[in-house]
Amino acid sequence: MLSFLFRLVRDFQATHGYQPNTLFINPRHYRSLQQSAPGLAGNAELSRFLAVDIILSETAVHPHMAWLIPATARYATRHGGC
Repeated sequence: MLSFLFRLVRDFQATHGYQPNTLFINPRHYRSLQQSAPGLAGNAELSRFLAVDIILSETAVHPHMAWLIPATARYATRHGGC
C-alpha cells in the first residue's frame, strides 16, 4: 500500500507541478495502510509520514491525492489575517 501511495504522490506532482496535501481513502484501504506500516498505526503518525492530511471517505473507491487549501488559510483570507 505504501508504494502505491508514493506512486500516487509522484504522479500527482508530475501532472500538476506541486505535491498533494490530502489523501482520500476508504476505511478498508486505510486498514490495509495501517497494516503495511505497523510502526505508524495512528492517523497522526501516518499523516506526518506521508506528508498529507488523511480523509476517510466511504465514497473513495480507490485512494486518491488532492491539494486542498488548508482551513486556516481559508479563514485568514476571508477575515483579513495573514
